[in-house]
Amino acid sequence: MDTHFYSSSQTHAHPAIGPNPNARRHILQIGAEKTRVILIDDAMQSIDAVKQLACEQTYSTETHTYYPGVRAPCPHLLREAIIAASAEIIRQAYYLPPQQTFSDQGSWLSIANTPPEILDPLQQFPHFDSHSQRDFAVMLYTNEQDFQGTGFYRHRPTGFENITAARWPTFKASRDAANAIHGGSESLSETRSTGYFSDSTNEFERLGKIDYRANRLVVYPGTLLHSGLIDPARDLSANPATGRLTVNVFIRAD
Repeated sequence: MDTHFYSSSQTHAHPAIGPNPNARRHILQIGAEKTRVILIDDAMQSIDAVKQLACEQTYSTETHTYYPGVRAPCPHLLREAIIAASAEIIRQAYYLPPQQTFSDQGSWLSIANTPPEILDPLQQFPHFDSHSQRDFAVMLYTNEQDFQGTGFYRHRPTGFENITAARWPTFKASRDAANAIHGGSESLSETRSTGYFSDSTNEFERLGKIDYRANRLVVYPGTLLHSGLIDPARDLSANPATGRLTVNVFIRAD
């Protein structure tokens, strides 16, 4: 069922939706593979304008991916602003040519709201977005509430932190073997119950996390194992004004 949220101050022009020229940019290195993760704080000129635009969209339960919640297509204006805010530092951080262009591989406004007891088994593990090393996830944290952020992981049996096309057969064989032994659950951990994934287990080691902070843009390669850190006791809501809202833009270096 679709859910529509409407702001009483709705307008068709959002001039404040654009990159902030005074944003603060950081490049981090994650794990033994030293994967570069980009943070851009105060990324947008006005996060309030982004929130207003988000509240004007129609959200529906995600059916095409394993995202655990509701989504709406990202408006063109916001998608282009996010790409503009991150393109230059992506070129620098990942050693791409100065003239490198990017194509949109899908972009959404996303709000986690799936109860943990009905999560698909594949929603209960760290995942990666793409086998291609030319694909990047660009994510804007939006609301002011005290949500958790995003964790990054190493798959202990293989040692992999990034799942490339070359690594995929080995990773899949290891995961299939674990599922065959443990019946599809992460029973390798004696402390973890089913639900949203967060801390380290015997199969996945958490390398670090990025905190959820309003108007923070996070960029990482699509191959990097990661998981949204979601507390089901307080984080689940379908309301873009109060929920764990992220803007997710997936791009490819053409």
